[in-house]
Amino acid sequence: MSIRFTQSCPTCGRRVQIRASLMGYTVACQHCNAEFVAECTDVCQGSVEPQATETVDPLMVRVEEALQRAAKQKAVVN
Repeated sequence: MSIRFTQSCPTCGRRVQIRASLMGYTVACQHCNAEFVAECTDVCQGSVEPQATETVDPLMVRVEEALQRAAKQKAVVN
């Protein structure tokens, strides 16, 4: 399983699932073939989830957990 997030295509507006390892790279929408840079904004933070079709990279799971903990701690401080 790989970690994925969803992002709206800036051209057609449909939701696209993107592997977290592609963050910052140019990807293509599977619906309209428009190209855009994969960026996980605050809106998509809650939509990061493992997909059952691929193997899980334990390091990426730990990184994602650490990022979520940091975001929660930052919210408590602010």
